[in-house]
Amino acid sequence: MKFQRALVVAMAGVAMILGGCGGSDQAGSLPPIEIPELAPEAQSFRAHTSFVDHVLSVAVRYHDGRSRTLDTVRHREASWGIYLPRPMQPGHSSREWLLAENHYEGRILAYATVSWNDADPADYLAAGWWLTYPPGVSVWEVDSATRGVFLDGPELDPANPPDLPVAGTATYLGGMGGLYTYNYGGAWGELAGSSEVTEFVGQISLIADFDNSRLAGCLGCLDPIETDPGRHLYPILTWRTPDPAASPAGYDVHFEALIGAGGTFEDTAITVAHPDRNIVSDAGTWQGLFSNVPDADGNPRRVVGSTDVLFAEDDGSHGRLTGIFDALTPATLTPPEQ
Repeated sequence: MKFQRALVVAMAGVAMILGGCGGSDQAGSLPPIEIPELAPEAQSFRAHTSFVDHVLSVAVRYHDGRSRTLDTVRHREASWGIYLPRPMQPGHSSREWLLAENHYEGRILAYATVSWNDADPADYLAAGWWLTYPPGVSVWEVDSATRGVFLDGPELDPANPPDLPVAGTATYLGGMGGLYTYNYGGAWGELAGSSEVTEFVGQISLIADFDNSRLAGCLGCLDPIETDPGRHLYPILTWRTPDPAASPAGYDVHFEALIGAGGTFEDTAITVAHPDRNIVSDAGTWQGLFSNVPDADGNPRRVVGSTDVLFAEDDGSHGRLTGIFDALTPATLTPPEQ
């Protein structure tokens, strides 16, 4: 499936959502892991946004291509600024919103966050996700919703691609978040056949090798992946499920991709590992792009993107992590003193 339909959530200060909840097969009948279809363009997670006078607008797309624009004035259900991105870009501020609309073609529920330059609010990065529901379906029926994720801002303009270094390496550190779904297999006793869904957050580390045009990274290698149930979809997830018995904390997710000439990347090179659970198959997609704004060292100051990761274990359990990420260079996080 395409990322627009895969869903989402979060970011370095951004957050997220994720995939279907169904019964789990028992050992000996493992569910197939299918690699989601790669999007026809590398920026499929992009959406049209604007940020004017501190009002964020987001064009939410339905699965059939239609769109409706939600904004942080008319459609605000909640707003907060008590959580900080990790890490936070110096000189920037951020805010988060839960947006909603009832429409005769179906309900919309969306999470959005924006980080902006205090000296120039037009220099912003917006991210989040949405759920679009068929007519007559309650927002509690998350499994019936079509899901989408977005990352957007002036520095992610495909018409103005970054000037990538021709040699050397650059490191990036940032946040990733989304939804974690786990379907329990035979080793979980009474839980077998059930499923749980919660939000996750974690640190992602990336290394860009410009000599070989390669980008590699890991979620869960620096610090364990954490759960944060109800962090962004609190009306649904706080009511629906607590922290899952199968914590995502032990998983490491490794990514690798070729960097395209325009600073974009997308690949299916994903590996999932766990010290105590025997993973028998894994698959997924990840994609993103580099910022067109350089840091003090001449490297793109950030990398953003989205992921959809699926894995199966030998007892029939299977899980999914879907989210978005934003990572910055050390020179951006700690700029040299003027």
